Amino acid sequence: MASSGSSGAGATSLEQLIALNNEMAALIRAGIPLERGLAALGGQLPGRPSRLAEWLASRMSRGESLPQILADEDDRFPPVWRAVVQAGLRSGQPAAALQSLSETARRVSELRKLVAAGLLYPLMVVAVAYLVFLFLVVVLAPMVMAAHADLTGVGDPVLLGLAWLGRSALFWAVPVPLVAGILAAAWWRRSGWILWSRGNRAVATRRGAGIRQTLHNGRMATFAEILALLVHSGVPLDQAVVLAAEASGDRRIADASGQIAERIRRGEAVVKRGDLPENFPPLLGWLLLTGGRQPDLGGSLLRTAAVYRERSARTAAWTAVYLPISMTILLGGTATLLCGLAAFVPIVRMLYHLTWPAA
Repeated sequence: MASSGSSGAGATSLEQLIALNNEMAALIRAGIPLERGLAALGGQLPGRPSRLAEWLASRMSRGESLPQILADEDDRFPPVWRAVVQAGLRSGQPAAALQSLSETARRVSELRKLVAAGLLYPLMVVAVAYLVFLFLVVVLAPMVMAAHADLTGVGDPVLLGLAWLGRSALFWAVPVPLVAGILAAAWWRRSGWILWSRGNRAVATRRGAGIRQTLHNGRMATFAEILALLVHSGVPLDQAVVLAAEASGDRRIADASGQIAERIRRGEAVVKRGDLPENFPPLLGWLLLTGGRQPDLGGSLLRTAAVYRERSARTAAWTAVYLPISMTILLGGTATLLCGLAAFVPIVRMLYHLTWPAA
């Protein structure tokens, strides 16, 4: 049963679990018992990771095993992280399993920071353009409308509409950016939890698809690395595939791996590509098809994981460079266009009506 209090209640963020992950992997590699090491880390890690470390140490000091604690605390740790720890313990190499997840998490975290830095300029452009637009509809449009009426003696619907926007600015000038900011903050927060989410079936597969594509390649690398650990440890392939898929955090892979494991348990041969589920990655599928005939399946899986890591790094670099440029063109260009229309359309309309022949 989950304990109450501030020591652990609530969700754990991406950066916090990366910190805890790295420290736990270091403790395991050093051969230090987790309950002692985590208790010592409690005073060294910042904020929530420190409380989580102390809480885990307290539970383990009472004789509870780490898998039992993780199974009881569904709301404290993401399912993906718990699956990685369990797979690592089953393989006998929990440090390697934690490090695999940390690599994916670190890549996603770094990419989010680069994207955030790159989006500062287009957001500043949009903010300045919004202020200019407010000035145009609140101050300029009524002036032009009055001059237009004096010079032509007729009204213009476009000018009337812009002037109406200016008069109603009190009601929308603040709510519009406020709502946009809330939506952007919600999207950004959600992108920070995407690593731990297993609800997304449709993962982007196009080159340069950003954080999702970087995450997808990282998950495939984690799947291959943890499957290699389990195979090296002698875990039966049907069990290893399911454990590795759960640890990857990819729901499509988890569903497909369950189907493959069921076929293996029934003794059905998986010998051709058509025997694999439709959405299963071809590269990993080929390894499973030929796994029984390969003398070093674990080594092949690790080499495949390296390929996915390279793809993840390449996609992250592409996104960090080109996403801010694209957003600058899209957001900045749209904002500039709107400001230009708000500034010149009233004047153009007035000049156009001045050229009308007298009635």
